[in-house]
Amino acid sequence: MQNVSANYVLIGLGIVAIVVELLLGVATGFDLFLAGLSLILGGIIGMVSGSFTVGLISTVILIFLYIFLGRKFIKNKLHIETQATNVEGIMGKQAMVVKEITPDEPGQVKVEGEIWRARASKTLAKGELVVVKSVSGVTLEVGT
Repeated sequence: MQNVSANYVLIGLGIVAIVVELLLGVATGFDLFLAGLSLILGGIIGMVSGSFTVGLISTVILIFLYIFLGRKFIKNKLHIETQATNVEGIMGKQAMVVKEITPDEPGQVKVEGEIWRARASKTLAKGELVVVKSVSGVTLEVGT
């Protein structure tokens, strides 16, 4: 009977690991979820076999299989490439003035095919090439 209750401990630890994974919002990349699943399966195998030792060995084998075979595969599938947003991507880019800009009145510039509201510390004529210095909201600060 002691073997059976010890297998319940494996199952309980597995459930705790899965719940923690859910609370963390998959921040661990499914590691806790899959370790928890291994613990639960090991506990079930131990209950079916009637041996805690068999359940514990099964758990260890499943976790090692995940670590050495499945982890890299899952990490590659979960890998998300980040791209700069429009705002981050236009910093330092060259732009063309499409509507005159004065120190008192914003104008417009075209950056990579998009028209943006722009300000500058000096007057910039239509057709002049400028560089994006900073972004504030939807307004670019440009200069030569």
